[in-house]
Amino acid sequence: MFHKRRRRNLTKKDIEHLTCFCYWDSNDFLATVFSNFPLSLKRHCVQVGAAARLMALHAPAEAIPAGVTREEYANAVRYGSLYHDIGVYLVYNQRSFYPTAGARFLREQINMQEITPEVQSIILETVRYCCERYDGLGYPEKLMAKEIPLHAEICAIANAMDESMNVRRERHARAIVESKKAIMRNREAAFSPLAIDCYIAAYGEIVYAYKCWQRTPPFWKNGDIKPLYRPIAQEIG
Repeated sequence: MFHKRRRRNLTKKDIEHLTCFCYWDSNDFLATVFSNFPLSLKRHCVQVGAAARLMALHAPAEAIPAGVTREEYANAVRYGSLYHDIGVYLVYNQRSFYPTAGARFLREQINMQEITPEVQSIILETVRYCCERYDGLGYPEKLMAKEIPLHAEICAIANAMDESMNVRRERHARAIVESKKAIMRNREAAFSPLAIDCYIAAYGEIVYAYKCWQRTPPFWKNGDIKPLYRPIAQEIG
């Protein structure tokens, strides 16, 4: 029942806003880098960012840094999740290194922008720690449990879900169910209970978004992602 109620809260306009490529870079440098991603990587990053934002909106108040509103937190998590694979693009075939490289690159690009230090920290931590695991078997720093920021764990779940969906895109309904089972099996292994709770709370919205993307992939006629030059200010859903 909760699943159905949350689905009705998302409109087609909400899906369009979630799908837009959201960045704050005043000189469009990050947008230029993103435009050079392979098409499949662009789609993956946009969908991970959108799903992560929906989950972040359900983060408990105590997990949101002081001085940051829930909406700002969700936008920052989305921004970081959008660029979570930027290190993969910049540094090939060095698995343990690319989150560090991606975070360093982003830091160099956003430190001169009008983003508060708190929001900047959320973005960078999302990119740097999205490959850590709750059980300490992740990388690059082998953090575990509460050492890992919630926003990085949210990005990790969104990434795992989207990768599972891409593998089984021809069997969409089954892929949704199987990806949820895989995520739930990794509770207290790869993912923290708190991050799983955020995922469950946003599950209906995420499923609805994926069904919309199945019918209308997040790309426009020119093969690129429609840019949105300002972070989303309105409530989604």
